[in-house]
Amino acid sequence: MNKSEEETTWRLEGNALVLKGFGFGSRYPVVVATVRGVALSGKQLEELAGLLYRHLPILKNSVQPYSTEAEHAFRSDLQWMLGTVHRMQLIAGQPVYECGRILSIDRDFSKVLLPATPRSEKPLLDMLRLLLELMDCQVQAKNPHKHLKRVVQLISDLQKNNPQPSNIKFFIHAAFKAGVPFQELAGQVFQYGQGKRGRLMLSSFSDATPVIASTLSRNKIFTATVLRLAGIPVPDHRPANTLDTALAAAHQLGYPVVVKPADLDGGVGVAAGLQSPEELTTAFRSALEKSRNILVEKHVEGRDYRVTVFQGEVVSAVERVPGGVTGNGRHTVRELVEQLNADPLRGTGRLAQLQRLTWDNEAVTLLKQARLEPNSIPESGRFVRLRRAANLATGGVPVGVIDRIHPDNRLLAARAAGILRLDIAGVDLLMPDISRSWRETGGVVCEVNSQPSLGGQTLGGTLYTLILGKMVSGNGRIPAAVVLGSAPSCTLVRDLETRLLQKGMVPGCHDSAGVRVNGQIIRDGDIDPFSAGEMLTLDRNAEAMVLSVRDGRVLSTGLPFARFDLLVLAGAVSAASDLHERPDPEITMRELLELLLPCCDGKVVSIEGAAWETDSLRHLTTALWEPEASPDKAMELVTAAMLADIPQA
Repeated sequence: MNKSEEETTWRLEGNALVLKGFGFGSRYPVVVATVRGVALSGKQLEELAGLLYRHLPILKNSVQPYSTEAEHAFRSDLQWMLGTVHRMQLIAGQPVYECGRILSIDRDFSKVLLPATPRSEKPLLDMLRLLLELMDCQVQAKNPHKHLKRVVQLISDLQKNNPQPSNIKFFIHAAFKAGVPFQELAGQVFQYGQGKRGRLMLSSFSDATPVIASTLSRNKIFTATVLRLAGIPVPDHRPANTLDTALAAAHQLGYPVVVKPADLDGGVGVAAGLQSPEELTTAFRSALEKSRNILVEKHVEGRDYRVTVFQGEVVSAVERVPGGVTGNGRHTVRELVEQLNADPLRGTGRLAQLQRLTWDNEAVTLLKQARLEPNSIPESGRFVRLRRAANLATGGVPVGVIDRIHPDNRLLAARAAGILRLDIAGVDLLMPDISRSWRETGGVVCEVNSQPSLGGQTLGGTLYTLILGKMVSGNGRIPAAVVLGSAPSCTLVRDLETRLLQKGMVPGCHDSAGVRVNGQIIRDGDIDPFSAGEMLTLDRNAEAMVLSVRDGRVLSTGLPFARFDLLVLAGAVSAASDLHERPDPEITMRELLELLLPCCDGKVVSIEGAAWETDSLRHLTTALWEPEASPDKAMELVTAAMLADIPQA
């Protein structure tokens, strides 16, 4: 240890353990680190919290109650540190909905756990080191400003690893609240649930969305053609890939017109209500920067509604009020825009729930048409439109109208989604009033989005829970048992597998011979528990899982699932080739129990003669401890428990 390390009062000891799987009861992959520190005084912690608050005001509420007792002061400092790290994860928009926690404390050393999202482990550890450096500065009365300058950058580094479509973040939140397992597979595709109960989603694309439906709906020309054939009213349009053809199309259709990319969603490149060749020329050139496939469409006057359809049922309807401000007779248009943009839901980029309004050519043009300037003071109640399109991605605001939608309009939206064979769809309606039938007032289906934004924290926020609840059966889990160690007969997994097969269940099983589903070999040989478990959680046939942990390899990988139902203490574990740092089998056994017990929420079953010392660790789990039993009796108990929760088709 060099001199600078000796003088550091707060620091990480050794290398952190990064688990790609689960453990210690966390619902996320975890980073486990050992922290050394010297308790701060109440004044020192308050000063540090104040410094961070001045740099990031949103951190103000992360300060934890402080204890002045020496033993508890160190614990309180650690809790404050972990709470602050979690708050920074949330500020960065990471879908992490549990706080880190203390695993153990020994004098001035502590083992702590940090929940992590994939690929965020490094910036998360950097954030932890930064907080430790700031705490060291407080103890040693050092200037902390060079460290404070890095806070915003580290939050930005965390943000870079977020799932990009904002729907993903809110589906994860819905899954977390419902106790549904979730994991990222690849390419932003997530699985919610396990085995037979597992479902795949890419943002709001579900695994029930046909590729044909996606192909049709992602091309506005194809969409309009199919809907028109089905008798659904759609606006007239013309493809226009050059300015001359766009001008000719507008002349044929008659102004006002709309210019939009034919193959993009979210209001990208859309300009509505164009009144002249000059406006069309500007809009066309702007759209051409986004796509080479441009449509000129007849503008349909009306209010803009987004109706969300799921499995043939209308589950949400909002009016999308275009970006703009409402006068109050006191403030200028510019001041009203500043007040609007101060809404914490408004931001920039794809992760923001609502977009900020910006002063651009479109806003200036619409102001001029309204005979106003940025410094004009509109009268109270007057709406000043600053965006032609009403998309939320361009600054629009959603207003819920599902309680007012006319049955004919409800049927129109559901039929449009059904014609295109979409499981989840955002159907855009243009009509004078959604509470009156389109047959009476007129109206069109403007677009159908196959991967709609479901609203995040705005009015559509409850859709994530509703959709996930209908897609995933129960809590998405299938019965899972972990057999820890080896019984003298070494046939426990086989015996359990045979019993489940005889009862008509389709089990996925892992032991020293390999991985099997429904008795058929998936992979043979000595497969590590984490890899074996992933094979089983992804298999759509598996109705239950039995995982064998015979050595300490799981300590360096974690479990393939965050929760399981049954822990069978079967016998001793053997040392694994990669555990040279753990030569003592008693230490390995204790570490395995510390990892596994908090993840078991059903029953712990001990085989007679297994010789596991558990008395000092029983507090780590909420599971029911069964009396020691013979192998046959234990298998009867485990079989009955697993059969009690067979997933239904």
